[in-house]
Amino acid sequence: MVPEAFHDYFIASTGAGAALVGLLFVAVSIAPERTVMRSAPAERRAVALSAYTALLNAFFLSIAALLPQTNLGVAALILSVIGLANQCFLAWDLFKHTERTWPRMLRGAILVVAGLLLYGGELFNALLLSPTDSAPIFTLAAVLLGIYALGMTRAWQLLGGSTYGLGEWLSPLHNTEERQPGTNMDQSLSATSGKTDES
Repeated sequence: MVPEAFHDYFIASTGAGAALVGLLFVAVSIAPERTVMRSAPAERRAVALSAYTALLNAFFLSIAALLPQTNLGVAALILSVIGLANQCFLAWDLFKHTERTWPRMLRGAILVVAGLLLYGGELFNALLLSPTDSAPIFTLAAVLLGIYALGMTRAWQLLGGSTYGLGEWLSPLHNTEERQPGTNMDQSLSATSGKTDES
């Protein structure tokens, strides 16, 4: 059972998760052929899957925590296993279709390892949680913040948002054709808007 002190935390997390997942769906629906369909580049599919998995994980974990008399450890266990399985699928798809140069391999590895560490931490704390010992929920709440950070970072990268320094270089979309001038999401929005005006 979730301690009363965390009730407001999970209420806020549920609302934030629902809003972020909805915004991600809207963003992806603008140009799905460039982000999630099989015709999309492997890096963009990987970033989209990473963002989607992280935000859904955080949302469902938070809403499960609000259920009366729920065993949050079971919910966290299921969600963490799903997250880890998705990371394995992401790694397979990314390294299978990505150009085998060391910078791209390194960026892909960091994308996968970040998720593995967070979902692994979620799994570890899920195994520690029990109805009589809710102390690990403090660590699980911190892991949840990390999962949100991962999802929002990947969503920002997917939309073509700019970062600087090491963060920019480590982005899986760094120096790919999708990030070159004239091919970012803003261009897609302009093209979509232009077609609407013409019709």
